[in-house]
Amino acid sequence: MRLRPSTKLKLFGILVGIPLALIGLWMLSMIRWIAAGEVGVIYSASQGLQNTVHPPRAIIVWPFEQLYTYPTKIQNAVYTQDQNAGEIKAADGILITTSDNANTTFDISVLYRVLPENVPLVFRTYGAIPIEDIQSQHIRRAVRDGASAIGSKYDVFQLMGEKRVEASEALTEELRGRLSSKGITVERAMILGAHPSADLLQKINSRVNSYTALQISQLQNQIAEINRQISVVDAEATQKANALAAAGTQDRSISFLNLDLMEQAIEKWNGELSPLRSDGKQTIVLSDGRLVVPQEQR
Repeated sequence: MRLRPSTKLKLFGILVGIPLALIGLWMLSMIRWIAAGEVGVIYSASQGLQNTVHPPRAIIVWPFEQLYTYPTKIQNAVYTQDQNAGEIKAADGILITTSDNANTTFDISVLYRVLPENVPLVFRTYGAIPIEDIQSQHIRRAVRDGASAIGSKYDVFQLMGEKRVEASEALTEELRGRLSSKGITVERAMILGAHPSADLLQKINSRVNSYTALQISQLQNQIAEINRQISVVDAEATQKANALAAAGTQDRSISFLNLDLMEQAIEKWNGELSPLRSDGKQTIVLSDGRLVVPQEQR
């Protein structure tokens, strides 16, 4: 049975098209995407790590090859006791021993990234594991060791209070020293909330009560000092008022006395003016125990 030429072409097309379609599907299955904010490197089972660092794009990963991506954008590694937060949904806080031998769990956040030029170094340091495992294992270990080194310089109350920002800055520098040589760039580390034990909570309450009592005592002393100053001001004001009143009474008494003397002098006046002048240019003669003024000088 002979086939028509058109039938032969169809069969040929089918025979060729099916393998090509399978090859196409196979090629599509090997395409991997490097997302924005990431770079990738390819590890080959036969050749090892390839030197090329691939930017964000689609890339074909051949059989026996594996694509590893690393974030060039800033990542936030959160190690917290909150089981609903952080990359690992479990109690993952960092236990810190402070200078007063208190063991307290703190939440810590680390902002980090991998610069493109450091990707081969990260791979050689940590091997063929994804960045999520690096974060949950190796970076966490560095955070734990660094936090212990920094925490030993503060007591637990300082680390929970006024020294927390200072300790966070010190932890940032500590982690940079520990991780920069391994290709991890730490932007900032932050010591967040604490999860104190029952004993520590009791100490906190005791300190708060003592501090409150001290504040109340200081406030009472301030009130007593203000009352004392008010009493002094009142006493000085009363003293000045009494002095002014006494001076006013004395002035009135002298004025009344002068008026009485003038009234008595008026009653005794005989209507004659004194022969004495006020200019002091008179000749006065004492005669028979009396003052006599010459007639021409009157």
